[in-house]
Amino acid sequence: MEEFPLSHEPVLVRARMIFTARGTLLEDGAVEVRRGRIVDLGPYPELKRTFRGRRVDLGEVLLLPALTNAHTHLELSALRFRLTPTGSFITWVRSLIRKRVELSLEDLRQAAAEALDELWQEGVGLLGEVGNTGITLGLLHESPFHAVYFREIIDFRGKAEIKQFLERSSGRRIVYALSPHAPYTVSPVLIQAIKSWTRARGRPFSIHVAESPEETLFLAEGSGPIRALLEERGQFHPGFEAPGLSPVAYLERLGVLDEHTICVHVVQVTPADLEILARRRIRPCLCPRSNIFLGVGLPPLPQILAAGLKPCLGTDSLASNDRLSVWAEMEALYHAYPDVAPETYLTMATLWGAQALGKRDMGAISPGYRAEMIAVSGALQGPEPLRSFIEGPKTVEVRLYAPF
Repeated sequence: MEEFPLSHEPVLVRARMIFTARGTLLEDGAVEVRRGRIVDLGPYPELKRTFRGRRVDLGEVLLLPALTNAHTHLELSALRFRLTPTGSFITWVRSLIRKRVELSLEDLRQAAAEALDELWQEGVGLLGEVGNTGITLGLLHESPFHAVYFREIIDFRGKAEIKQFLERSSGRRIVYALSPHAPYTVSPVLIQAIKSWTRARGRPFSIHVAESPEETLFLAEGSGPIRALLEERGQFHPGFEAPGLSPVAYLERLGVLDEHTICVHVVQVTPADLEILARRRIRPCLCPRSNIFLGVGLPPLPQILAAGLKPCLGTDSLASNDRLSVWAEMEALYHAYPDVAPETYLTMATLWGAQALGKRDMGAISPGYRAEMIAVSGALQGPEPLRSFIEGPKTVEVRLYAPF
């Protein structure tokens, strides 16, 4: 992959096709960039007439915004190929806990650094990274990525105080936020406290929701494998009473669902759940290849879209995936739901992911947006070129970005 840092000088970038913010293709198009920002977009023959500056012809490629991986756990990258599908969500969780303690901090750091390089080569420019130790936060500050770093909190007994996690500050490129792991691993009061903290600061709030049948059973009846695991680990609160609600309805009762909430997975959802999520305008983040690995099913993408929601994509971790490829996530959903328009998948991987993470000037090729773009080679043919593009092999040929 060739890298093309965009300096302050004016540049006119031409490509065979450009994927626009409206989800359409501009043929023989060009993007004018000044000081790291897109200032114009249009047909190349028109823009070149009046442009004075450097011209770059990328050739027969599709120019896209840099991708967004809205949910990953880079700290778990050292577990790649160490866990196998079992068909049981809780069996996988037990294996994850056991294998993780065998790894040193240096193991975790080195694997995370390699994973970041893989993401960069795959064309990702924006990350929603979830971590427990802070290792990856340091790596992100050293990297060229834009990111929201979610400090994950796990405490079902409700003994933690969030002030112990607030030592980090946000910058222009890396935003620091807090994230409760899931409705079954964080006490209700702590979930509400974390949401209150993120809401007061205008930061995104991310939580795993409705991922497995075991989660649904625990919140409905207070029983099952999740309760057994919490009791084994000394995390079960003796005063807990099952709310008798779905995971989505439970979070609605806690008052933590709004347009700044990212609900990760949303596999085990009902029509009533989708109505709640749509009313609150939450952001679903789908991680289909992780769901397939764990045997929990697939998110109902057509119904999610029909509800008016704008889902984004994540890879989850290499403990439940073999690749940190947003392209692979798109392809998995495309093969499951081929009737969904291909431009929708590209929008999920770019604009909707950036919006979910609160990065309003990323994820689109449009005036005013940051010039974070990738030139990708692949099949662009027939009456629906994007469909052939999604279906076929793709290679990121050129990386264009605006360094600070």
